[in-house]
Amino acid sequence: MKQDPWLIRNAERLVTILRSPGQIKHLGRHLESYQSDYLFNKPSPWLSFDVIDYLSAQIIPGWRVFEYGSGGSTLFWLTKGAEVVSVEHDADWYRQTQPRLSAFPRVDYRLVPPESGNLCESRLDAEADPHCYQSSDSRYIGMNFKRYASQIDEFPDQHFDMVIVDGRARPSCVMHSVAKVKVGGLLVLDNVDRKYYLTHVQSLVKGFTERRFSGLGPGGPIYLYTQTSIFTKRFP
Repeated sequence: MKQDPWLIRNAERLVTILRSPGQIKHLGRHLESYQSDYLFNKPSPWLSFDVIDYLSAQIIPGWRVFEYGSGGSTLFWLTKGAEVVSVEHDADWYRQTQPRLSAFPRVDYRLVPPESGNLCESRLDAEADPHCYQSSDSRYIGMNFKRYASQIDEFPDQHFDMVIVDGRARPSCVMHSVAKVKVGGLLVLDNVDRKYYLTHVQSLVKGFTERRFSGLGPGGPIYLYTQTSIFTKRFP
């Protein structure tokens, strides 16, 4: 019988987690997150539990937060008293999320879908190059996320206490975000286990220190193990 590489990989991840005292404590939270509508009923970013706990201890009311990718995370920052600008590319998800945010006055929720046009048609590594504004998702072949990634440009430099990059064209979003984070502020890049996210990003965050988190997060089996980098800005 042919074995499924995806199942094998996730089984290996589960074994690693069960052997780790630092992660097994999150197993109950992970299983709870399989419930439908979990991220809205119990607002949570789609990040590892260690990152969620770390950011919960950092954020204070009045923080200015910008996020690429929306949903339970948007509600989570708002319930912590933050002012949030959230950019979403998916119209269906935007329509599901927007009514849940209507009770909060401190949110600027934007639907910014991709536009037609491949800006780096001949590049083999276009999804890694910040100047290409490209997603690796096959649904967006021939499209670019330049307007999406550049939404943050309208804000002054060093305006945000935290920027979360957990949406599309992530290297491009990082490129536009680095100047907008305050000194002492945080730039969060999720799923850095996808190595191409970091191909060009390391040269963009020279004024930051990096802390890497790995482990369980909310969601289905695909989130048995994920990696997130939190970059803290040391100087402009």
